[in-house]
Amino acid sequence: MSQTSPHTNSVPTVDWLVSQYALGQLPRAAAVLAESYLEMNPDMRSTAERIEQVGGWSLETSDPVQLTSGITASSLLDQLGTGEVIDAPAPKKQDELNGLPASLVDAIGQPLSSVPWKWRGIGAYEYRLTHLEDEGIIARLLRIEPGRAVPQHTHEGLEATLVVKGAYSDAAGHFGPGDLELADDAVDHKPVAERGETCICFAVTEAPMLLTGRVGRLFQSLI
Repeated sequence: MSQTSPHTNSVPTVDWLVSQYALGQLPRAAAVLAESYLEMNPDMRSTAERIEQVGGWSLETSDPVQLTSGITASSLLDQLGTGEVIDAPAPKKQDELNGLPASLVDAIGQPLSSVPWKWRGIGAYEYRLTHLEDEGIIARLLRIEPGRAVPQHTHEGLEATLVVKGAYSDAAGHFGPGDLELADDAVDHKPVAERGETCICFAVTEAPMLLTGRVGRLFQSLI
């Protein structure tokens, strides 16, 4: 996966999220999502480690760096300067039992088989990770059965969705394991899981999603 996701059209970008994580600027739920993304995309981890190391060094030796939502990881490193960077530690291995990123397994605190899923539509389920939720952030696991869809919805703020198992498609494209989709209030979509395998995602949102479409209002009270 490239440093800037080819699927990401919304602002901020995946690079921005990784940069914010490396600089310690994300709330807990978003930090778990970013760490899980890096575990699934080890090529990005070295970049995140460089930002963290060089950023910490630069805070002591230079003027503050102004961050914008459109910044890329490489341009942030250019702003911070090269500095002296130590080798990045090896990333955590994905949990061999569940096939999930270790950081997400730790956050869930139980096997997937024990998760008390809550129905969110035909073939769609969620589990809230309320212990990660602060600053108005909502964190949830999503389970979409093969060929089924999350009800069509939009957002009142940013939504970041990391695919950890299976795959889904929406108007923005196809997203498989390790892919991260960012959506905002300009996006109205209906993710549909690929046939053949259940899709598991970890989603972090700034506000409850708003169901749209003909039957959206009938289900809105369930979200």
